[in-house]
Amino acid sequence: MLRDTNLIRIILFIALGCAATEEFHAQFVVERSPWLDGASITEDPVEQTWTVADHSTNALLRVELTVEGINPRKPIKLQVNKDTLLRLEPYRRYSRICVEPTYMLFADFIFADPTVAHDTVQLQPLEVGLETSLPAIEFMPGTQDLYFTSVPALEALLEFIHVNPTLALAIIGYEGTDQSLKASERFSRDRARAVFEYLVSSGVASRRLTVEARELNALLYPSPKTPEEVDANRRISIRVTNY
Repeated sequence: MLRDTNLIRIILFIALGCAATEEFHAQFVVERSPWLDGASITEDPVEQTWTVADHSTNALLRVELTVEGINPRKPIKLQVNKDTLLRLEPYRRYSRICVEPTYMLFADFIFADPTVAHDTVQLQPLEVGLETSLPAIEFMPGTQDLYFTSVPALEALLEFIHVNPTLALAIIGYEGTDQSLKASERFSRDRARAVFEYLVSSGVASRRLTVEARELNALLYPSPKTPEEVDANRRISIRVTNY
Protein backbone atom coordinates (compact mmCIF):
# COMPACT_ATOMS: atom_id res chain seq x y z
CA MET A 1 0.00 0.00 0.00
CA LEU A 2 2.83 2.42 0.86
CA ARG A 3 4.51 1.74 -2.47
CA ASP A 4 1.25 2.47 -4.31
CA THR A 5 0.98 5.73 -2.39
CA ASN A 6 4.54 6.69 -3.32
CA LEU A 7 3.88 5.97 -7.00
CA ILE A 8 0.67 8.02 -6.93
CA ARG A 9 2.55 10.92 -5.33
CA ILE A 10 5.34 10.76 -7.91
CA ILE A 11 2.82 10.63 -10.79
CA LEU A 12 1.07 13.63 -9.28
CA PHE A 13 4.37 15.51 -9.17
CA ILE A 14 4.85 14.82 -12.91
CA ALA A 15 1.52 16.51 -13.55
CA LEU A 16 2.38 19.36 -11.22
CA GLY A 17 5.77 19.78 -12.85
CA CYS A 18 4.17 20.04 -16.32
CA ALA A 19 1.76 22.71 -15.11
CA ALA A 20 4.18 24.58 -12.85
CA THR A 21 5.36 28.12 -13.27
CA GLU A 22 8.95 28.95 -14.19
CA GLU A 23 9.63 29.90 -10.55
CA PHE A 24 8.23 26.60 -9.31
CA HIS A 25 10.54 24.73 -11.70
CA ALA A 26 13.65 26.68 -10.70
CA GLN A 27 15.20 23.96 -8.54
CA PHE A 28 15.15 21.50 -11.45
CA VAL A 29 16.44 23.65 -14.32
CA VAL A 30 19.65 22.07 -15.61
CA GLU A 31 22.49 24.41 -14.79
CA ARG A 32 24.31 26.09 -17.67
CA SER A 33 27.34 24.23 -18.94
CA PRO A 34 30.64 26.00 -18.22
CA TRP A 35 31.72 25.10 -21.77
CA LEU A 36 29.28 27.59 -23.29
CA ASP A 37 31.03 30.62 -21.80
CA GLY A 38 34.44 32.23 -21.93
CA ALA A 39 37.34 31.93 -24.34
CA SER A 40 36.95 28.16 -24.80
CA ILE A 41 33.28 28.37 -25.84
CA THR A 42 32.15 25.36 -27.84
CA GLU A 43 28.92 23.78 -29.00
CA ASP A 44 30.63 21.00 -30.93
CA PRO A 45 30.05 17.40 -29.79
CA VAL A 46 32.77 16.10 -27.47
CA GLU A 47 34.29 12.69 -28.14
CA GLN A 48 35.14 11.12 -24.80
CA THR A 49 36.01 7.61 -23.69
CA TRP A 50 34.73 6.20 -20.40
CA THR A 51 36.16 3.41 -18.33
CA VAL A 52 35.33 2.07 -14.88
CA ALA A 53 38.00 0.96 -12.43
CA ASP A 54 38.35 -0.51 -8.94
CA HIS A 55 39.37 2.40 -6.71
CA SER A 56 41.72 0.21 -4.66
CA THR A 57 43.53 -1.69 -7.43
CA ASN A 58 42.87 0.44 -10.54
CA ALA A 59 41.84 -2.77 -12.31
CA LEU A 60 39.40 -2.04 -15.12
CA LEU A 61 35.87 -3.38 -14.70
CA ARG A 62 33.16 -4.32 -17.19
CA VAL A 63 29.95 -2.83 -15.79
CA GLU A 64 26.62 -1.31 -16.74
CA LEU A 65 26.01 2.40 -16.23
CA THR A 66 22.57 3.97 -16.16
CA VAL A 67 23.01 7.28 -17.98
CA GLU A 68 20.55 10.15 -18.30
CA GLY A 69 21.22 12.69 -21.04
CA ILE A 70 22.31 10.52 -23.95
CA ASN A 71 18.67 9.88 -24.85
CA PRO A 72 16.78 13.06 -23.89
CA ARG A 73 13.57 11.09 -23.28
CA LYS A 74 14.74 8.36 -20.91
CA PRO A 75 17.76 6.85 -19.11
CA ILE A 76 19.73 4.25 -21.04
CA LYS A 77 21.73 1.22 -19.92
CA LEU A 78 25.30 1.51 -21.19
CA GLN A 79 27.77 -1.37 -21.14
CA VAL A 80 31.20 0.09 -20.36
CA ASN A 81 34.30 -1.88 -21.30
CA LYS A 82 37.93 -0.84 -21.14
CA ASP A 83 37.46 1.82 -23.80
CA THR A 84 33.87 2.97 -24.47
CA LEU A 85 33.69 5.94 -26.86
CA LEU A 86 30.82 8.43 -26.65
CA ARG A 87 29.83 11.61 -28.47
CA LEU A 88 28.52 14.01 -25.83
CA GLU A 89 26.89 17.42 -26.10
CA PRO A 90 28.79 20.12 -24.16
CA TYR A 91 25.60 21.95 -23.16
CA ARG A 92 23.85 18.91 -21.69
CA ARG A 93 24.11 17.61 -18.13
CA TYR A 94 24.60 13.86 -17.79
CA SER A 95 23.69 11.72 -14.80
CA ARG A 96 25.59 8.46 -14.26
CA ILE A 97 24.63 5.68 -11.85
CA CYS A 98 26.42 2.37 -11.35
CA VAL A 99 25.29 -0.61 -9.26
CA GLU A 100 27.84 -3.39 -9.01
CA PRO A 101 27.83 -6.11 -6.32
CA THR A 102 30.46 -5.63 -3.57
CA TYR A 103 31.04 -2.00 -4.63
CA MET A 104 29.59 1.24 -3.27
CA LEU A 105 26.72 2.71 -5.25
CA PHE A 106 28.12 5.34 -7.63
CA ALA A 107 26.18 8.41 -8.77
CA ASP A 108 27.25 11.74 -10.24
CA PHE A 109 26.34 14.62 -12.55
CA ILE A 110 28.78 15.74 -15.25
CA PHE A 111 29.14 18.00 -18.27
CA ALA A 112 31.32 16.83 -21.15
CA ASP A 113 34.52 18.80 -20.62
CA PRO A 114 36.01 19.33 -24.12
CA THR A 115 39.52 19.29 -22.61
CA VAL A 116 39.04 15.77 -21.18
CA ALA A 117 39.40 12.93 -23.67
CA HIS A 118 39.19 10.11 -21.15
CA ASP A 119 37.09 9.84 -17.98
CA THR A 120 37.46 6.99 -15.47
CA VAL A 121 34.71 6.24 -12.94
CA GLN A 122 36.20 4.90 -9.70
CA LEU A 123 34.15 2.30 -7.82
CA GLN A 124 34.96 1.87 -4.13
CA PRO A 125 34.89 -1.66 -2.65
CA LEU A 126 32.22 -1.87 0.04
CA GLU A 127 33.22 -1.38 3.66
CA VAL A 128 31.54 -0.08 6.79
CA GLY A 129 31.70 3.70 7.04
CA LEU A 130 31.72 4.49 3.31
CA GLU A 131 29.43 7.40 2.45
CA THR A 132 28.32 8.83 -0.89
CA SER A 133 25.92 11.52 -2.04
CA LEU A 134 23.01 10.79 -4.37
CA PRO A 135 22.54 14.08 -6.24
CA ALA A 136 19.82 12.66 -8.51
CA ILE A 137 17.40 12.27 -5.57
CA GLU A 138 15.44 15.51 -5.74
CA PHE A 139 12.40 16.92 -3.95
CA MET A 140 9.57 19.28 -4.74
CA PRO A 141 10.82 22.78 -3.80
CA GLY A 142 10.36 23.52 -0.12
CA THR A 143 8.82 20.12 0.65
CA GLN A 144 9.76 16.58 1.71
CA ASP A 145 7.98 15.10 -1.35
CA LEU A 146 10.10 13.15 -3.82
CA TYR A 147 10.18 14.62 -7.33
CA PHE A 148 9.59 12.26 -10.26
CA THR A 149 13.14 12.85 -11.57
CA SER A 150 14.34 10.86 -8.55
CA VAL A 151 12.91 7.56 -9.80
CA PRO A 152 16.07 6.25 -11.59
CA ALA A 153 18.22 6.97 -8.51
CA LEU A 154 15.68 5.43 -6.14
CA GLU A 155 15.43 2.31 -8.28
CA ALA A 156 19.23 2.08 -8.39
CA LEU A 157 19.31 2.37 -4.60
CA LEU A 158 16.81 -0.50 -4.38
CA GLU A 159 18.96 -2.61 -6.70
CA PHE A 160 22.09 -1.74 -4.70
CA ILE A 161 20.46 -3.04 -1.52
CA HIS A 162 19.12 -6.13 -3.30
CA VAL A 163 22.45 -7.25 -4.79
CA ASN A 164 24.21 -6.86 -1.43
CA PRO A 165 21.97 -8.92 0.90
CA THR A 166 23.96 -8.28 4.11
CA LEU A 167 24.12 -4.53 3.55
CA ALA A 168 22.64 -2.01 6.01
CA LEU A 169 22.52 1.73 5.34
CA ALA A 170 22.01 5.06 7.05
CA ILE A 171 19.99 7.50 4.92
CA ILE A 172 21.19 11.02 5.65
CA GLY A 173 19.38 14.24 4.85
CA TYR A 174 21.05 17.62 4.40
CA GLU A 175 18.84 20.69 4.15
CA GLY A 176 21.33 23.54 3.78
CA THR A 177 19.04 26.50 4.44
CA ASP A 178 19.34 29.52 6.67
CA GLN A 179 16.44 28.44 8.87
CA SER A 180 17.01 27.59 12.53
CA LEU A 181 19.16 24.59 13.37
CA LYS A 182 16.21 22.74 14.88
CA ALA A 183 13.95 23.39 11.87
CA SER A 184 16.72 22.49 9.43
CA GLU A 185 17.43 19.21 11.22
CA ARG A 186 13.73 18.29 11.21
CA PHE A 187 13.40 19.14 7.51
CA SER A 188 16.53 17.12 6.67
CA ARG A 189 15.29 14.14 8.66
CA ASP A 190 11.87 14.31 6.97
CA ARG A 191 13.49 14.19 3.53
CA ALA A 192 15.64 11.23 4.54
CA ARG A 193 12.50 9.63 5.96
CA ALA A 194 10.77 9.99 2.58
CA VAL A 195 13.56 7.92 0.98
CA PHE A 196 13.32 5.41 3.84
CA GLU A 197 9.57 5.02 3.27
CA TYR A 198 10.05 4.55 -0.46
CA LEU A 199 12.54 1.75 0.15
CA VAL A 200 10.48 0.03 2.83
CA SER A 201 7.32 0.24 0.73
CA SER A 202 9.31 -1.39 -2.07
CA GLY A 203 10.18 -4.42 0.08
CA VAL A 204 13.37 -3.46 1.93
CA ALA A 205 13.36 -4.62 5.56
CA SER A 206 13.25 -1.58 7.83
CA ARG A 207 15.90 -3.13 10.11
CA ARG A 208 18.44 -2.58 7.30
CA LEU A 209 17.86 1.18 7.28
CA THR A 210 18.28 4.09 9.66
CA VAL A 211 17.48 7.77 9.18
CA GLU A 212 19.80 10.65 10.09
CA ALA A 213 19.99 14.42 9.64
CA ARG A 214 23.18 16.41 9.38
CA GLU A 215 23.64 19.80 11.00
CA LEU A 216 24.35 22.99 9.06
CA ASN A 217 28.05 22.77 9.93
CA ALA A 218 28.24 19.68 7.69
CA LEU A 219 27.49 21.69 4.53
CA LEU A 220 29.75 21.33 1.51
CA TYR A 221 29.46 25.08 0.96
CA PRO A 222 28.89 27.03 4.23
CA SER A 223 28.33 30.25 2.22
CA PRO A 224 26.91 29.11 -1.12
CA LYS A 225 27.41 31.61 -3.96
CA THR A 226 25.70 29.83 -6.86
CA PRO A 227 22.50 27.80 -7.36
CA GLU A 228 24.69 24.73 -7.93
CA GLU A 229 26.33 25.17 -4.51
CA VAL A 230 22.89 25.55 -2.88
CA ASP A 231 21.76 22.30 -4.54
CA ALA A 232 24.95 20.55 -3.43
CA ASN A 233 24.15 21.48 0.18
CA ARG A 234 20.57 20.25 -0.13
CA ARG A 235 21.12 16.54 -0.73
CA ILE A 236 20.63 12.95 0.33
CA SER A 237 23.56 10.66 1.06
CA ILE A 238 23.93 7.08 2.24
CA ARG A 239 26.47 5.54 4.60
CA VAL A 240 27.27 1.82 4.97
CA THR A 241 26.54 0.75 8.56
CA ASN A 242 26.92 -3.03 8.06
CA TYR A 243 28.37 -5.26 5.37
